[in-house]
Amino acid sequence: MKFDPQLLQQKYEQWRNLMAQLEQTQQQLQQAEQLWSQLQEYYQGEQWLQDAEQDLKIKCGEGHYSILGQDTLWNGLDERKQLALQLMRLSLKILES
Repeated sequence: MKFDPQLLQQKYEQWRNLMAQLEQTQQQLQQAEQLWSQLQEYYQGEQWLQDAEQDLKIKCGEGHYSILGQDTLWNGLDERKQLALQLMRLSLKILES
């Protein structure tokens, strides 16, 4: 197979740009984990039960559910787990190649 060095240069530059974006994504993931830690602490504590029983009215952004809904944070936990599994599988694939 004959390679086109100019095309490969373009692919390399695209790869470098994606790697920079992935580094930013890693930082965003760390921030998301800090936020999740706070949410988890609230969800597992007494205050969540009290707030949910009081049926507090919470303003939610469009397309978002209240954190007082029983499934909101539970679904977030599952989404977080699924993403972690996908990242782990991809990481293993990268390490094994």
